[in-house]
Amino acid sequence: MPPRDLPGLYWDEDRQRYFPLSSAPSHGKERPDIDPIAQSQQRTASDTDTRNQTFPLMKSQHRLFSGLRSSPPSTSRKDRLTHFLQCSQFASTGKVERSLMHSPWYGGSVTAFQTAHHNGRVWSFAGDSVGWFYSSLTSSRNPTTTIFAHGWQPEFNLSSEVSSICCSGSWCIATSFGPDCKILHFPLDTTTEDIRVSRIDSRVACDIWTADLRGSRLALGARSQLVCIDDIANRATVHNLPTYSDVFSVAQENHVIYAGLRNGGIFRFDTRTWGSKGDALLDGLFTQPHNSITNLRLLRDFQLLVSNVDGKISTFDLRFPAIRTPLKVYTGNVNSYVIKAPIAVDPSEDFLFAAGQDNRIRLWSLRSGGPPLAPNTSSTPVEFQGLNLLQHHFMQPIRAMQISEEADAMALWVGSGSDVFKYSLGQHVSAGCNF
Repeated sequence: MPPRDLPGLYWDEDRQRYFPLSSAPSHGKERPDIDPIAQSQQRTASDTDTRNQTFPLMKSQHRLFSGLRSSPPSTSRKDRLTHFLQCSQFASTGKVERSLMHSPWYGGSVTAFQTAHHNGRVWSFAGDSVGWFYSSLTSSRNPTTTIFAHGWQPEFNLSSEVSSICCSGSWCIATSFGPDCKILHFPLDTTTEDIRVSRIDSRVACDIWTADLRGSRLALGARSQLVCIDDIANRATVHNLPTYSDVFSVAQENHVIYAGLRNGGIFRFDTRTWGSKGDALLDGLFTQPHNSITNLRLLRDFQLLVSNVDGKISTFDLRFPAIRTPLKVYTGNVNSYVIKAPIAVDPSEDFLFAAGQDNRIRLWSLRSGGPPLAPNTSSTPVEFQGLNLLQHHFMQPIRAMQISEEADAMALWVGSGSDVFKYSLGQHVSAGCNF
């Protein structure tokens, strides 16, 4: 089988490996200057019909099941059919439960959300625009009990908007936005420790836009800098890493921290050498003109998923950090100015959900790229088709999303207005809904 055609790389038949196109031998012609994003979009358009805004699922689930039962399917073919079946099932998602956040201060809307499993219990956390941090606790040993039966418990008010919530190990961390920032430390082992709130001196950091917790290391995206706390439990050394532009998105892996900036820059910092200024990635692809980085996600050990304030979503190969050509481009997202436009990736890193400026959620296959998947309502009664996840128009902007693994299925959590919605992915509206 011939090797795959990978963007930005060429295959050397003699040495049996890939090399960057920049090192390819010339053949008497110079390559013209082209927009790498536009080039990748054109390549995607040749594989799928982009005349429609969404990519239709042409095969029925019955035909997909028949393909899986065919004798004997190859491993790669079976994997492709299984993935396509999942695409069809996720696009038909309609079962939803809804929970209203009762803010002690009227008018608060959900701005952050996170769930975590710890010691046989399922914690759910939410934060709102007026500073309230909420928690809800259920037992994972009783899958019939949901947070909607337990309700939300206001734990603490951080005085300003809760900008992020992240969990790792036995800790949940919440941050607040503004000149007087706070960090709330919520122990998941509530019997051993109490809630602790730290006030951050404005000379150290202000305007915390986002945060990422990995183990005990907390990375904060703040005004004009990335702030890293080595050990949140012991309040260890704080490292201030200047970026000269606000940090809107942060992602961590092992000893490396990635920061996405307001001015479109993406920097990589190595925590083993704190004195380093950081490495600029993608040769300034999104800095001229400025195209703010709203989300960063690390995928499959070597890919970086990037979303921009103008709605662009693409992946890049971190093994070649100077190459500007994306691996995949995901078209059809709607945004032009919203910074808090959340995305969510499933645990298997096969599917991407993104919230648009038009208050709708779109779904892509991370494997194929191109336009979003079309809603699948073939088996849904007409009167319920508005409840389909990909057709539903939320009344308020979507500010938070997360995918979690539940006892019976994966769930997509959506924070919109003062409500938290829980969609059971792959389950039709006929399986039940609760408004």
